[in-house]
Amino acid sequence: MLKAITAAGAVVASALLLPTASLASTASAAGDEAIQTAKVSYADLDLTNSYGTKVLQGRIKVAAAGVCGANNTRPVELAAIQADRLCVDGAVASAQPAFNQAVAAARGGSVTVIGASLIVAAPIK
Repeated sequence: MLKAITAAGAVVASALLLPTASLASTASAAGDEAIQTAKVSYADLDLTNSYGTKVLQGRIKVAAAGVCGANNTRPVELAAIQADRLCVDGAVASAQPAFNQAVAAARGGSVTVIGASLIVAAPIK
């Protein structure tokens, strides 16, 4: 059981304090829907408490808005707002299994791996 963070671990953890989100776009075979993804880091979070899980949920929502283009400056139209909301909801749902697995691993006493992240995905518009 890990009770204290070593000096080296503290240095590595402090380097990871800023969450990272990297975007990627993929499309497989012709006719398949292209997907944009964002990688969301949680290496700096303590998922054994509600504060850490809420922070990760917030990062997932921000990444989902990013892959869905929900923060763009196009004219506000009800249909566009509804489409963005559906996209964001779907992207958040795409990360839910990985979120649940990360929280369960943290609460089960597993050691958190530095560089841990999950993927948020949405169709490219």
